[in-house]
Amino acid sequence: MITNNIKTYAMVVTCSILAMTLVGCGGSTEFEDSFSFTEEDAEEISALLDRIEDEQVNAIAPDQDGEAINTDVVLDVSQAHRYAKLRTSVGSVGEDTFRVTNVFLNVREGASVHSKQVEQLKEGDLVRLLDFPNSRWAHIELIDGRKGYVSTAYISQVVTEEDLASVKKKYEGLYEVNFNFLNVRSEQSSQSQKLGELMGHQLVRPLSIEGKWAKVDLDGEQGFVSSDYLRPFLPSFIVRQEYFSVPVLHYRGDDTEIADALVKHIAFLKSNGRKIITMSDFYRTLELQEERDVRLSDESVILVVSEVNKQTMRDIADALRASGVNATFFIRTSQIGGDGISPQSLQALSANGNDVQSAGHKGEDLRSLTNSEVALDFAQSRQIIEDITGAEVFSTMYPRGGVNDRVAEQAIETGYLFGVTLTPSIGTEGFSRSQFLKMPSNLVTANTTEGTIGMLVGL
Repeated sequence: MITNNIKTYAMVVTCSILAMTLVGCGGSTEFEDSFSFTEEDAEEISALLDRIEDEQVNAIAPDQDGEAINTDVVLDVSQAHRYAKLRTSVGSVGEDTFRVTNVFLNVREGASVHSKQVEQLKEGDLVRLLDFPNSRWAHIELIDGRKGYVSTAYISQVVTEEDLASVKKKYEGLYEVNFNFLNVRSEQSSQSQKLGELMGHQLVRPLSIEGKWAKVDLDGEQGFVSSDYLRPFLPSFIVRQEYFSVPVLHYRGDDTEIADALVKHIAFLKSNGRKIITMSDFYRTLELQEERDVRLSDESVILVVSEVNKQTMRDIADALRASGVNATFFIRTSQIGGDGISPQSLQALSANGNDVQSAGHKGEDLRSLTNSEVALDFAQSRQIIEDITGAEVFSTMYPRGGVNDRVAEQAIETGYLFGVTLTPSIGTEGFSRSQFLKMPSNLVTANTTEGTIGMLVGL
């Protein structure tokens, strides 16, 4: 018997739907874009709850050792906030926006560690830069309008890849004094008259630099400083791609000759300089873009595999291993156990560097299901795979390509960052961050030629 966790989860989702109807669900609209709750849906949900209570694991067979697979739905949604940030466009944060990169960051009244602390920010918080009083401190404005000073070591400017060059240009010619102090001389000689000093970490924009000497302005008077003690100043950046041209090649395991074709295609891609990555590799790149200037290679190609059975999964895994690459396997969890895919084989896939991600539980077109059924399908599938592999499940491939805005929203609610569709994308056509839940993929068959593969990846 299934534990009460699943029933509780379904009840919560059901109550959410009922609550939505009470605040107003309008009349019937297009099926693809909206969902209207009816009395018939209420009856279906009631039947669903009864079925969850009475059926064992919703048709999941015991594994080969005769032990039932754990299907308690106790989802960790701690990543939901971070997923939301990864999907958000940088364009919405505004110019001169900096993000806190440390676990916490003290905001002080003045540019000194001895100044009074007025606020403490946490990692991910956004602030607006007012100016840099020196290379170590930034004068900033908080969301509520208050102003203060923070260390420049723990903030990074948020920019798009397209804007990076123009933003960096603003800092051209700006230097910091890389010493405790720097004498300003009347002539290009250490023996000439001393006019004053530049303080350590002070920012200065020299009028000119000639060899070992830089001409600077000191309170309206021109003088010279040793250029050996000047260092170009540039804040750190969080560079986030807004658009991704990476193609997704989709191989189906129900194509019995696909493993042999896969070997040929991989060899072709490698010989043409393409870098084969998994969905996890893509995810890690996005995470790194939250911390520093890094971007996804234009040569990247994502390989995904779906609709495998026990034999074809083994064949494809062998082909990948022989080719020296990894792929992302989207698994329908109702096929796990019994005479189907063994949990041990999924563990082996994951241990060898492949992704094991969700293709739903039952394999039904999710657009035909109620919200509670969609959520339960997503949640079950994710939980089962995570319990087996011990690895994070963050992406799904919609069964039969069935996705609309309502289904995508349920994927978000149950803890998914990506959703892969069956919509093709040719060559340099790609997707934006706003399309992470509807990522395109190109279906590849055993009959697909190298020439077609080249077209799909922009060769």
